[in-house]
Amino acid sequence: MDALEKLSPREREIIQMVAVGMSNQAIGERLYISDKTVKNYVTSIRRKLGVENRIQVALAAIKCGLVDPNAAD
Repeated sequence: MDALEKLSPREREIIQMVAVGMSNQAIGERLYISDKTVKNYVTSIRRKLGVENRIQVALAAIKCGLVDPNAAD
């Protein structure tokens, strides 16, 4: 199973924001959810992908093609 298939639509949205370096607070503000809720999503994403930290989450997003590391903001 592809790693992305494990993620919910909301988790896919959040992983993209993590990959471009957004903080939990910034993600929460954009999605109208609390920082704690974002933290819970990131923890769920880490568990589903089997990674240890946010950097590995970002790398997984790039590897899976969710984020283009060469794209300008």
